[in-house]
This record gives sequence, structure tokens and C-alpha cells, in this order.
Amino acid sequence: MQITPVDHNNNLFFVKDVFSQSLVDQIISTDWLALPWCRQEGQESWPRRRIENQSLTWNSEWDQSCQQLWLVLEQSIGYKMLNYQGTAWWVDEPGFTCDMHTDGEMPGAMQMTWIGDVNLGTSFYHYKNSNALRHQFEVSPNTGYIMINRPTQDGYRKLQWHAMLTPVPANQYRISSYSWITTI
Repeated sequence: MQITPVDHNNNLFFVKDVFSQSLVDQIISTDWLALPWCRQEGQESWPRRRIENQSLTWNSEWDQSCQQLWLVLEQSIGYKMLNYQGTAWWVDEPGFTCDMHTDGEMPGAMQMTWIGDVNLGTSFYHYKNSNALRHQFEVSPNTGYIMINRPTQDGYRKLQWHAMLTPVPANQYRISSYSWITTI
């Protein structure tokens, strides 16, 4: 497993080879377009499917891996984390983009990419300006990022502006997982 801060702020990390190859193989071989799905709450107008986790034959193995992973992540990134909270599996359909935004006061998240064009990764920015690129992530199986939004001891919370501004091309899709992190 590789966990590397993208800069001196130590609140955004590149992660790679997080999950076992056997689990990765199951994820990659899943027939994503045939699975039951719904629209993500708050994203109903987006061309994004949220897969119903109970339809994933390997979901309990995923949850168990995440529960075990949390302690390793805690030690690697230096933030005390509460228990694993859950994961949303997303199929981003042709035309999908995600405007620049922050995740508000959500303490943190880990988004992993699994399938899609290498150029469809999430971009992070120093502030709300697409010319102020902080880091560009690529799409590659078993890679992604961990974002920590925890306020400093004096209460300051640096906003982490991010987006996916390149549309998913026609006849393609992007698969990613989004797991919630709660820090102390």
C-alpha cells in the first residue's frame, strides 16, 4: 500500500494498491451496467448511478477490508479516525461532470477509482479557481485519494475545492467508490 501526501498541507493523500488483488479482480470484473441502482440523494439530476451495495457479491469482503484498513490509514496519515462508516459505489455515465465544490464539514473521505479513462480523475484546487490546480488524480484501478477536512485546533477549516471538469465520453463510464471518514 502506498499513501503519500500531495503537498505540505498533509490533508490530501494519494493512495495506491490499497486493496488485495483478489478483491480488485472482483471489482474490475463486475458487470456494473447490469446492477440495480438509484440516483444519489442530492444528485438526482446528475448522470450518475449509485449502485445498491447489497447487489455486490463481494460487498461484505469490501466492508471487512475497509474496517481493517482504517487503523493502517490512521497510522499513515496521522489522524485519529472513528470506525468505517460506509461506501457509495458510483457509475458515472456519459456526459457526467462534477462542478467545483467542497464537501463542506464532512470530516473526510476516500475516493478510489476502478474503471475509466485515465483523464477522468478528480482535480483539487488551492481555491475556487480552475487555474489554481493543486493536484490532478488519474483514474487507475485501486488508486485514489484520501481527503481530510478536519479543522485545526483553533477551529480553522481549510476548504478543499475539487471537481471533475472533463466529461465522461460517449460510450464510456467511470467507476469509483466513495467511503466516508470520521476523524476525532
